Amino acid sequence: MGILGLLIIVGNLHYETQIRLFAEGTTANAESVGRILAAVLARVYVENGAEAAIRQIEDADQADPVNTIRLVWLDEIRRKFKERQPELLVFDGANKEHAVSFLAFDENRKKRRFTFVPIAIPGERQGLLELTQSLEPLAEFTQKTLVSTMVISTMLALVSGIIIYFLIYSKIRSPLEKLSRKAIEIGKGNLTADLDIKGADELVHLSEIMNDMCTRLFIAQEKIHFENLARLKTLEQLRHTENLSTVGQIAAGIAHEIGTPLNVVDGRAKMIISDPLEREEIIGCAKIIKAQAERMTLIIRQLLDFSRKKKVSLKARENMVTLIRQVFHLLTPLATKQGVRLLLKVAPEVKTHCLVDSQQLQQVFMNVIMNGIQATADKGSVQVEVTNIQLKSMIHTDNQVKEFLRVDIRDEGEGISEEHLQEIFTPFFTTKSVGLGTGLGLSIARELLEEHGGWIEVRNCRVKGAEFALYIKLEETRL
Repeated sequence: MGILGLLIIVGNLHYETQIRLFAEGTTANAESVGRILAAVLARVYVENGAEAAIRQIEDADQADPVNTIRLVWLDEIRRKFKERQPELLVFDGANKEHAVSFLAFDENRKKRRFTFVPIAIPGERQGLLELTQSLEPLAEFTQKTLVSTMVISTMLALVSGIIIYFLIYSKIRSPLEKLSRKAIEIGKGNLTADLDIKGADELVHLSEIMNDMCTRLFIAQEKIHFENLARLKTLEQLRHTENLSTVGQIAAGIAHEIGTPLNVVDGRAKMIISDPLEREEIIGCAKIIKAQAERMTLIIRQLLDFSRKKKVSLKARENMVTLIRQVFHLLTPLATKQGVRLLLKVAPEVKTHCLVDSQQLQQVFMNVIMNGIQATADKGSVQVEVTNIQLKSMIHTDNQVKEFLRVDIRDEGEGISEEHLQEIFTPFFTTKSVGLGTGLGLSIARELLEEHGGWIEVRNCRVKGAEFALYIKLEETRL
């Protein structure tokens, strides 16, 4: 736009200059011709008379195709223009030989250029040689000059525009497109430093900065990746440690559970050895021994399955009530030993299926319920209630109401003091006696729930004890 404006200004100045020069040239030519003819006519008029001078003027008029030439008198010219042309006042001064040229309308109302040159002829009246020029050559010249100026300006503007376009495309647009595409690739995770822009301007410097940024981001990404692997490995080890600690705490109860069938097996074996039994009695004792052995095998297998370090499996469709019953089966001996009852309450028509890792959720229930057993005094109870609830997620920011499975675990212990309520999920924080816990159970339970899209809350009950609310995302129904 700046170049176009400059071309317009230059073209306009050129146009006005050409018009002015043409007008000045036309005027100078008329005055020059007029002076020559005035000198000739003055001599002819003196030597041969007025008629010869008039014939000379007529011949000159026919010979000049541009100018109309005739002899006029100053007083007639003044009456004709009626003092509208102040240029005629020059003939009243001392220098009466000065030529006068101006633009005016003739008797046909056409604008023409009039040039008056004084003629030195005898008499009282001042004679003038009038040269009348048509302005059509000036109009034609003006039009040609205007057209040529516009054509030249248009061509210059077009050439400048083409040059500017290619400069902008090669130096600005193309590099910016490369930078934009690279920014999109970085947003998608492609951190390869492959941005190549030639030159030595600011965009090239920006591409170098972006390549350096990609390299730094790639290094940081790899570092975070390795740190996450180390963290996950440490967390898995801590979870396994917590499992082993839990196994150690329930071992006493399970020993009692296994002791009863062992006594039965021992007694039946002694009967077979010492007493003379019939075949049917021996077969009956063998069946009892086999049943008790299967019972012990099932208990030991459940304990081993819980204590083994397993790989995290893909989320599968699991019934949470079934998992809680399995945990009850493992913890019943420990609860019975401490005189605590385990109660399970399931709301009518409750949805219980979730996409989870069963081993991890089993560990969550095990940790929280065992805490409740240890906190509850003799002849108390730990109640687990399963319901459905619709609410906004506490760990996601989508602000959408979704349906969750809520598992409330209430004990009848002394509750949690206010000063410990904020620290209860801190790793290695515990209020238990030495040997009763590692302080990792609740922190691991919270982390496992968050990995499944849920969370855990804790509060003291109104009467006594504490209540833990576990929220687990339900399986989405597909239509």
